[in-house]
Amino acid sequence: MRRRVYDRRPYLLLAVIILLWGSNYIVARVLTGVSPIRVSGVLYAFFRYLLGTVTMLVVILRQGKGFSRIRTEVRPYRSLLGLSAVLSAVFVVTTHMSAEHLPAGTTSLIVNLSPVVVLLFGVLFLHEPLSTSRVLGFLLGFAGGFLFLCASLTSSLGSDHGLELGLGLALAGMLSWAAYTIVLQYLERADCYIVMTAKHAVSTVIVLPFVAVLAYGGSPLILVIDVWSTAGLLFAGVFASGVAYVLYFRAVAQLGASRASSFLFLVPFVSIAGDFFLREPPTLLAILAGSVALVGVALVRRSGRQQAETLHDATSSQLT
Repeated sequence: MRRRVYDRRPYLLLAVIILLWGSNYIVARVLTGVSPIRVSGVLYAFFRYLLGTVTMLVVILRQGKGFSRIRTEVRPYRSLLGLSAVLSAVFVVTTHMSAEHLPAGTTSLIVNLSPVVVLLFGVLFLHEPLSTSRVLGFLLGFAGGFLFLCASLTSSLGSDHGLELGLGLALAGMLSWAAYTIVLQYLERADCYIVMTAKHAVSTVIVLPFVAVLAYGGSPLILVIDVWSTAGLLFAGVFASGVAYVLYFRAVAQLGASRASSFLFLVPFVSIAGDFFLREPPTLLAILAGSVALVGVALVRRSGRQQAETLHDATSSQLT
């Protein structure tokens, strides 16, 4: 009997992706929220997507996809791409502005609760079926997330560091990412490399009005050019917004989107590890509540993967 051989390469890719995306929250916190401040959150967001656009352009041009191919691919999806770019711009601005006030792990955990919101949308508006694991995942995600927010707010009583503002920005980032995820489902048939490049480019332009509004409103815009800020922004743009997506697309091609995304709940654990390194460890209650929430997210993602595989098998059986 022949032993089945498992290819570990896509799982190694996912490990690198999780490390890159989890570390990006740490880098953002170091540059925007840890003294001395080197970059404002909104400028971090702008340079992240600007450098990400350049990186993705290099990738698709090396793939032999010229500008005529890009225009042809984008044309049928212009409205959806525009909406996804707006949502992505809101996400990157609010998320990295929250890093000015919140530890990396807190922002990362809140943002990664978005699958719970996506599940709620699917059940209420798309009439998706509810399995036991999805219900349990939703309840754990909601309860754990609520307790995590309460623990974070309680720990900030008497503090003047703007943690409440940071939590509000992180929640806005989570909701915008959930909405972006929903829109992205309607772009499944488009070329993922071209979609991500176009989205990055348009989102970069959309971030500029946020910069202008903050500057006009008197908010200080900080950009210190030194080795640390340069390295951090290059990491955010080239690696977290460029290389990580290329690796993720390769993992999806080998594992499928549902299976690949089911591992992304691990991203906040990398960011929380960074909190200890930066001497901003969460409280024990926050760790426990966050762990419960992430278990819920894992169940939601896993049940979504199983539902997608069941649908695929049913479709395949009808075609054979």
